[in-house]
Amino acid sequence: MASSHFPCSHHVFLPSCNSFRRSHLSSFRPHGSSSLHSHSQFQRVRAMVSDSNTDRRQVEIVYDPEKRLSKLADEVDRDAPLSRMTLFSPCKVNVFLRITNKREDGFHDLASLFHVISLGDVIKFSLSPSKTQDRLSANVPGVPLDDKNLIIKALNLYRKKTGSENFFWIHLDKKVPTGAGLGGGSSNAATALWAANQFSGCLATEKELQEWSSEIGSDVPFFFSQGAAYCTGRGEVVQNIPPPVSLDIPMVLIKPPQACSTAEVYKRLQLGQTSKVDPLTLLEKISTNGISPDVCINDLEPPAFEVLPSLRRLKQRVIAASRGQYDAVFMSGSGSTIVGIGSPDPPQFLYDDDDYREVFLSEANFLIREANKWYREPASTSASTSASNFAESVE
Repeated sequence: MASSHFPCSHHVFLPSCNSFRRSHLSSFRPHGSSSLHSHSQFQRVRAMVSDSNTDRRQVEIVYDPEKRLSKLADEVDRDAPLSRMTLFSPCKVNVFLRITNKREDGFHDLASLFHVISLGDVIKFSLSPSKTQDRLSANVPGVPLDDKNLIIKALNLYRKKTGSENFFWIHLDKKVPTGAGLGGGSSNAATALWAANQFSGCLATEKELQEWSSEIGSDVPFFFSQGAAYCTGRGEVVQNIPPPVSLDIPMVLIKPPQACSTAEVYKRLQLGQTSKVDPLTLLEKISTNGISPDVCINDLEPPAFEVLPSLRRLKQRVIAASRGQYDAVFMSGSGSTIVGIGSPDPPQFLYDDDDYREVFLSEANFLIREANKWYREPASTSASTSASNFAESVE
């Protein structure tokens, strides 16, 4: 099979605030591209001291910054009832996406079936001994580590809304590609809000977290649904719905290295050329008959294909090569991920054609969560690969 399999799982992780036990938490110390680990060895400082009865003698003082940080973290562990937490931060697909209107504020109204899927990042949170700033590290280069990152924005927002004085060490294990139309950054923000609330003893309700999260981004409130939702407005109006399709249905995610600029896609959108199908009709058809090509409508595909013509060719080739393998093939969000529903296996041409050797590939399933609990990471940890990596593994 071409890429790593994600077994279906709709279990969830993290019990409510009152029952959370520290013994279930993974150990954590800050790591990655953080200034905390700028010294790989002990720092040694030599000092000369004078003795009136003897010659000068040399004293060596050894200072170990990492040992000091570990000691501070241990003190936090003793003093705080909850000091560490590891959470799964899943992404989403838009099974259909209708753009219904352009608003006076420049945004567009949409109507979309959002669904969480099993591909996601893992975020480790630890209470920081510092009471002045958060420290973020990541496993990949190119991720902003300051307040441009939505995780930091979310933590700042939580402190602003609640008066909490908690600051954190955070490590982001990034698996969701950026510029993919999968809402990875929005999910990170929602996950950070949830975590901050748990550390603070649930000062806010989930409803409040969801309402506040719209200040970060239009897609963030969705992740406070149960995993499937009919979203309207800019995307921030979230209506929970029962899963409209089986959680066992597999899918494959195919993302080329190129990203689509969301702003440029919307700039090229022509409302007069969008679908006229009532989005509620699409939702009813999916709930009744399942996923098919006629219901997986994305009004952003035509402008996205103008921005990135190679994306149109990719979708066409996936459809042509599938020979009925997929129930539907569509673009998620504003791109550039192409989703094939119904099979976890990518088409063979992605491995044979050198033009697609750097394409990101991942299997996934639909995912939900229980009320008052966060999403649980599926059992498989090998979420993704690339066509080139797969080809090398079988040569």
